[in-house]
Amino acid sequence: MVNGRIAVMISEIFDPLDYELLNGIHTKASSLGYDTICLTGIRDVRLSTNNKIVSDKMDNVYNLIRSARFDGIIFIAESFYSEHTERSIFSMLRQTSVPCVVIGRVQDGFYTAPSEQRSVIRQLTEHLIYQHGCRHFAFVSGFKGESNSEERYAGFLEALSDAGLVFCEENDLYFGEYWKQPSEQIGRKIAADRESLPDAVVCASDLMAVYLSEGLISSGVRVPEDVKITGYDGEWYAVLHTPSITTASGCKYDEGQRAVSELYHCMTGLVAPENETASKLCCGTSCGCKPDMKYSSRTVTNKNWIERELLNIIDKHLTSGRYLNNDISDHVSRADTFESLIQRIHDSAEALQGWYRISICLCSDWRFDFERPEVYRREGFSDTMQLVMDHNRYEPDEISQNFPITHLLPMLEQEHSPVLVTISALNSGEQILGYTAFYYDDVDSINYDAQFMNWNSTAVSGFRMIQQKLYLEYKQRKNIAFSTLDPTTGFYNQRGFLELLSARGESECVLWMFGIYEDNDMLTAQNEHHFFSTALRLSSDKNEDIAVLGDHLFAVVFKKSDVSLESCAFRRLLRCMREAERLQPFDRYSRSPYVLSVSFLLEGTAEQKQQKAAELAENARQRLCSGNHDTLKSELLWLRIRIWLHPETDLSIDDMARQLNISQTYLHRIYKNRFGISAKEDVICARIEKAKQLLLSSGASVNEIAEQCGYHEASHFMRQFRDRVGITATGYRKKGRSE
Repeated sequence: MVNGRIAVMISEIFDPLDYELLNGIHTKASSLGYDTICLTGIRDVRLSTNNKIVSDKMDNVYNLIRSARFDGIIFIAESFYSEHTERSIFSMLRQTSVPCVVIGRVQDGFYTAPSEQRSVIRQLTEHLIYQHGCRHFAFVSGFKGESNSEERYAGFLEALSDAGLVFCEENDLYFGEYWKQPSEQIGRKIAADRESLPDAVVCASDLMAVYLSEGLISSGVRVPEDVKITGYDGEWYAVLHTPSITTASGCKYDEGQRAVSELYHCMTGLVAPENETASKLCCGTSCGCKPDMKYSSRTVTNKNWIERELLNIIDKHLTSGRYLNNDISDHVSRADTFESLIQRIHDSAEALQGWYRISICLCSDWRFDFERPEVYRREGFSDTMQLVMDHNRYEPDEISQNFPITHLLPMLEQEHSPVLVTISALNSGEQILGYTAFYYDDVDSINYDAQFMNWNSTAVSGFRMIQQKLYLEYKQRKNIAFSTLDPTTGFYNQRGFLELLSARGESECVLWMFGIYEDNDMLTAQNEHHFFSTALRLSSDKNEDIAVLGDHLFAVVFKKSDVSLESCAFRRLLRCMREAERLQPFDRYSRSPYVLSVSFLLEGTAEQKQQKAAELAENARQRLCSGNHDTLKSELLWLRIRIWLHPETDLSIDDMARQLNISQTYLHRIYKNRFGISAKEDVICARIEKAKQLLLSSGASVNEIAEQCGYHEASHFMRQFRDRVGITATGYRKKGRSE
């Protein structure tokens, strides 16, 4: 049974060396009881004509190491040709506490997989020295300063040093960048100086050796008669080339096994059993030897390995060729429901060979926010994923289900033997939809080719099509709703306002109208309508309905309570202004807006309420548009709002009168007439109300609460609190918390 799971982060699975390395990893991991989970961006971004698009779309799969549970990680850093992607992955790895082994790079803070490439290159060089008598050498490295390149170059120098040979780095060291054109140009450059041709050229890879040979031969230099060549890696095309390249095979397989052994020690503290070495020299004609075409394969013994590779390639092309005439895209695009889409994606997956199980997992927000279609997931995965397809060719399909992202795949949480799974991203443009997982019996069955990319793109297009279908249905429903809703705020419009009154039947309700006079300049560079509509929405509760009856007029309908209409209206206005101040503090503006705040009791039949509400709304609109507001009344209202918003402010009656530019006597009279309470008593009520909230919601002491409510002496606060509440502040707190 399984002991855990290992993530393998690799750029692509395409080259035979990718398969060789993964074979070593999976063979060792499964022998130790671990699942092998390959996370791949599918494409080599170096070869893509749209590097940035491919990288951005597919590299999101590597974010799974931050959200899903893994026991260990193997990062094949050398497979990434994008420095940005490599840096991003290292950054993610530093944020995890999961043990990690890196292949092909040396990075501070990370374990590096032990490598034998130095000793292998040394053996190849010694073969040229002692078997063929070579004395004058050139070396074609990959990249200057790159760890693999430097390691192989070091093995080459060691062999020369032990043989007492001198190497002229200035004249005979070249950098082929592990690629075709630079290596061929190096061959032409070496051939141009016939007087100082080296006896042999040691190359750090087979690809560079092949194209170096092409450059030499095209320039008239004979290989191996004039210059002998060796490569490294054991690539099949090196053996098929004429002349066949002397190389070393099985190195990647051994490297994969060593990486798992190192990771196993990091995870458990235990030493893994010794690995059987698969690497060996493979002599071709490029060094002057007779070709050694038959030697033990890395996974299949007593069989010609090159024959096996070729048969594998031919089989893949023949199998996929059966489906070349199938229009997968057309088949999937005919889906008219989500369920039929899943079935068609499942049907089209049969065109892909090798897998025995496939799972498709979508983010819980893959449909995106229809209210804000420009907002969608651009990175990572949702905490909860949806398993929308889980098809096993040999067992009944699993039922669709939701699961936590930490599980990665529901099947992995069940009891099972070690499995091999490849996971790649499902992205629609910049939007992240989820990921697909394919299960294989062995590494050589993995087939991430053009046929797979076609299927992957088609599946993405199918989900995008369903997205658009659902979005259009949503817009149609919303268009119907627009007949009763205001499209800007989402509140009821006038028609919806009258219909909601009808829905309330004959029960009494309060109508509060709130408006902004158009000539105010309080919210500079702000849209007052949007600003206050947002404040109204944030301060609303489920028992009220809000309507917008114009650019500057709102109506709120709620159930009648025991308090007066004026108190109902002020409490509702205060809730709105508290939210408004959170959005944009008022004290940063020169003056407050002129507002309309009136309340009415609606009673009678539904028709009578509708008629009265329509008349009141029309009168309110005319008042707002006329601009005929009472400046003093508006400023008086704002004075009270500020008192209740900030009762802790040390504001005397004299200060209030000066703000309104009136006498204290006049302030007393109009404040009491307008609000039914004196200004001084209103300040005390506001402070006591705030104190009651703090006593129940905070752990502050009574003295601290007194200070927060504007009292300079705690005794004064406690006396006023007891007089108006009928209980001490401490008693109020105890009683409130016990209830």
